[in-house]
Amino acid sequence: MTTPQQQPSAPQPVGYGHPAAQPVGYGPPVRRTNVLSIVALVAAFFVPLAAVVCGWVSLRQIARTGENGRPLAITALVLGGIGCALWILFWVLIIAGGGSFSYSYSI
Repeated sequence: MTTPQQQPSAPQPVGYGHPAAQPVGYGPPVRRTNVLSIVALVAAFFVPLAAVVCGWVSLRQIARTGENGRPLAITALVLGGIGCALWILFWVLIIAGGGSFSYSYSI
């Protein structure tokens, strides 16, 4: 009996065929960014006191839940603190300087 000769198989082109599919739900879990830390960072440019409050609350939430956003919350705290300090300085200068103005009314 004779055996048929086998033809050498050609190499498969790269990029064709079906990729190895991973089942849905496997892999590293995706950590979300804490929304309150984003709100705190935006508020730091408009309402510094709200940025400080939201920054502290978001840091507590991040510590409890393990979400992302810690650098955002810390940045919001720093910017909000600087904004509050400048706001207080502004009002101190206005109040302290307000007594030094001399008004003269002539009738």
